Amino acid sequence: MEEVNAFVPPAKVPGSDKPGVFGFLSAMISDPLRVIPQSAYCEPVGAMTVLGETVGIVSDPGLVEEILVRRPQDFPKTHIDELVFRPVLGDGLLTAHGDTWKWKRRLLAPYFSPATLGSRVPDMVVPFEKLAQDWHEARNSKDVDITSAMTAATFDVISRTLFTNQDEIDFQTLSRAIDDYLRPISWVVGLSTLRLPSWIPHPGMFQLRKARIAMRQAVADLVAARRRSKTIRDDICGDLMRAQDADTGRILSDEDLVDMLLTLIAAGHETTANAMTWTLFCLANQPQLQERLAREVHEVCGGRLPVAEDVARLNWTEAFIKESMRLFPPAPLMARQTLKDEAFGAYHFKAGTVLFIPVYAIHRHESSWEAPGEFRIERFLNVKNGAAGKAGSRTVYMPFGAGPRICVGWAFAMMEMTAAIAVLLQKVRFSMSTETECDPIHRVTLRPRNGMRLNVSAT
Repeated sequence: MEEVNAFVPPAKVPGSDKPGVFGFLSAMISDPLRVIPQSAYCEPVGAMTVLGETVGIVSDPGLVEEILVRRPQDFPKTHIDELVFRPVLGDGLLTAHGDTWKWKRRLLAPYFSPATLGSRVPDMVVPFEKLAQDWHEARNSKDVDITSAMTAATFDVISRTLFTNQDEIDFQTLSRAIDDYLRPISWVVGLSTLRLPSWIPHPGMFQLRKARIAMRQAVADLVAARRRSKTIRDDICGDLMRAQDADTGRILSDEDLVDMLLTLIAAGHETTANAMTWTLFCLANQPQLQERLAREVHEVCGGRLPVAEDVARLNWTEAFIKESMRLFPPAPLMARQTLKDEAFGAYHFKAGTVLFIPVYAIHRHESSWEAPGEFRIERFLNVKNGAAGKAGSRTVYMPFGAGPRICVGWAFAMMEMTAAIAVLLQKVRFSMSTETECDPIHRVTLRPRNGMRLNVSAT
């Protein structure tokens, strides 16, 4: 192991254990991660009571495993998820329940199997190869907008995955609508956590409505155009149009198709774009490790674009991405609710209580990680499928969730990001800019509050 100076990125300032009504709402609206108190980073369970509503906070990996893995049927998603996701994603994979969820999950699972993923690597590589070439030809670029670049590249990847013709979907319109929807979403999260009526006016309500309509209309237009053409293409979109439940014979309606495609597009590029942005930020702060990864890429790929077999051998690159996602998890906060009264340690939660699972805090928990605030790539070197923390639970590290509802595309995302870093490091290097800011903010995913600007130089 090479000696490197420990990189400790700025961390979120914890909230108060007793925030009060205005303190709670202010923190939730500004950034829901500010609600998570200091105790969540060092204690197994906590609770807050605001306006008579008790909110549990579960950080212990064993208890989280109980909730997400062993007894998920007793801890369904909350009314918060319904209010945040259902208006835009309908009955897609993130929001569906019961047999509907099981059927839709079965439909998608084959596209994300190990056998299928290898064939997707060329589509993953092309957008990042073009981006790397553009940056390389520019030689030295100051203050590059990394956030926008990653958003465009990951959108291109998911478009190539779903559609044979990427021009079918309007990237600019859809990307802008997703951004417009996520910016004010913390108003919904804050108000619904306190079970305040959804009709209460707030500054973001009209923007949310407009963005929701734009997103669904963009995908509905694509589905309608395909129906009119009467030609079902040989791609994932076409397969979904042909899909039929083996048990019931049910097919996806046009509304179902919009739900499914919009879920795949939004979830398939938003989380990956942000994870890539934070990974490049971590690279820019650690030039020695950046060069170590570049050497690995050269040893494995030998100057050519990576293929599936190469991706599996890029151990340092994969470990770097995983440690970046530990410090900057793509989905930093999850919520479940109790169906019946539950006792977790000294805390007793009544049926219907919202339980926050603060992934951001769990990934930095004192009992689970040694020097939790430090970037240590060795945590994940030669660790393929398990957790790398001190605790043995599989939920000590969960950038993609855990249990039956773990992100269906987690392996796709890991392969895409590993291939992308390999492509980029063949042509460019990243360094800090005078305009670089590290201010992560919860907007369903973990975004840089003001975007991420880095210097990019050709090799």
